[in-house]
Amino acid sequence: MSHDITAVRLTCEQSLFIGVSFYQAELSMSGLQNQMFSIFMLLVIFAFLVYQTMPHFIIQRQQYEGRECASRMYSWHVFMLSNIVVELPWTTLASLLIFFPFYYLVGMNNNGILTDSVTERGGLMFLIVWTFMLFQSTFADMCIAGANTAEEGAILSLLMFALSLIFCG
Repeated sequence: MSHDITAVRLTCEQSLFIGVSFYQAELSMSGLQNQMFSIFMLLVIFAFLVYQTMPHFIIQRQQYEGRECASRMYSWHVFMLSNIVVELPWTTLASLLIFFPFYYLVGMNNNGILTDSVTERGGLMFLIVWTFMLFQSTFADMCIAGANTAEEGAILSLLMFALSLIFCG
């Protein structure tokens, strides 16, 4: 398991902090700008989650290379797929703990009142948060899979994350 309870707690605390900082942003141009900035602040936790995932992946890869690879018990593809599948419960838990404090405290649930699409917007936002968390874990696996140490993977992920921010995704 790449995520531990500390990473899940960190994401919950940060989403709670962001939600309280932008508590019930109003439905005006400045309020919507505050909501967009809160989403950007939420996306910045991406780098910290990636850094917490990498050392666990290194340990799992060393076990794979020492045991399963030499015995040809299963392939690298199965190893990577199993890492992604194991991340799904942690990803879902972290997404729930991020979504509820963030979405309702910032007041994004009020945006769809005029168009009567509150439920659809809430569901879509949860799916976006869940996809973001899933992307975080697979991005970390991609950056660390070719690196020898967690430090090399962290440098590569920092470069990729900076390029992602510079070129808007």
